Amino acid sequence: MSNSESLPTVVGALEDKAREHKQAENTQYHVSVAQHNIREVNNAITELEEALNDLRYYETILEEAFNEESPTMLNSAVQTAEQAVGVTQDELLGNVQSKEMDDSEVELSGDDADLTVELTPEVETQVSQIRSAKKQVESVAQTVRSQLESKRDDWVTKVNAAEELQKILGGQNSDFAKTLNHMQRLLNRELMDSSGRASKFVSEWDNATSNWDKHQSLQSFDDFQDRHDLSDSTIEDVKTLSKSQRLTLADVSLDSLKEMKRVSELESAVELSL
Repeated sequence: MSNSESLPTVVGALEDKAREHKQAENTQYHVSVAQHNIREVNNAITELEEALNDLRYYETILEEAFNEESPTMLNSAVQTAEQAVGVTQDELLGNVQSKEMDDSEVELSGDDADLTVELTPEVETQVSQIRSAKKQVESVAQTVRSQLESKRDDWVTKVNAAEELQKILGGQNSDFAKTLNHMQRLLNRELMDSSGRASKFVSEWDNATSNWDKHQSLQSFDDFQDRHDLSDSTIEDVKTLSKSQRLTLADVSLDSLKEMKRVSELESAVELSL
């Protein structure tokens, strides 16, 4: 009797264990779904934050270093990004779990154990909104980058002209030469590197341009010509020197020679041959 009476008990115990195991599998699947959804949302948000950081970097430099206004669409792009990530934690937790899974169990037996974990419709919509906002931010960032590249090209032209004049003068002003090297580094290596700190670039650029302003007569041939009241023909002779070409007396008029000799910077730089 005892054996026959214990059999239903054993079967019941096995059924309870099977049910507990099935519930555990269901719970694990629900956790996997939630983790997958949260991971996708976090990845999308991280990419959007990186795009926003780039935009903020370019905006700060454009406005504070070069005194240029950012495009009007920048504020709209930022607002769209803020709205896209504005979901609360409670809303996110609600979105990562599908209603179907809350209402019924998922069959996980045999091949079903490899059931694909997918985004819930709510999270799929949110991720789509975040990625759309990212594209808008990147589009505005590219516009700001183009403005910065234009400013960079203008300044590189100015600095190159000043370096050319310095070459003619034999690099006589070491302070200005250091300023030019500093500006070349800022323009060609740091300006477009959004991984740096915008405030650091602005501070260094302000310092460089302040030193630049102190040497107006050394910034270009035009400034140098105006300061020393040189003729166009003399300046052309000076430019010839910048191309490492030797001038002969036959190439230089007496007036140009006199002008060169009365400018101390040129007197020591000019090399004439018979």
